[in-house]
This record gives sequence, structure tokens and C-alpha cells, in this order.
Amino acid sequence: MTHLLLSALYDNVTKTVGPTLIWVFTFLMAIEIIYVMAKYLGSEDKKKK
Repeated sequence: MTHLLLSALYDNVTKTVGPTLIWVFTFLMAIEIIYVMAKYLGSEDKKKK
């Protein structure tokens, strides 16, 4: 059963490498954008006097 699952995953990734990479990089970019927005919009500017 494990061999069947691993070979199915391998076939899915090797035969559709382009769409898989697009989804992975899109997901990572969304996480990065959310992180940057939370970091810079959620913090106060401490240099103001």
C-alpha cells in the first residue's frame, strides 16, 4: 500500500512539475506577504518624537 501511494505521488509530481511548482511558490508567496504585512503594519514607528 505504501509503495502504491508513493508511486502515485511520484507520478503526480513528475508528470505535472509545472503546475505543482506554481502552486507551491504561490502558497509560499502568500505566506510571505501575510508575514510582511503583519510585521510592518502591526508595529508602531518608534522613531517618532
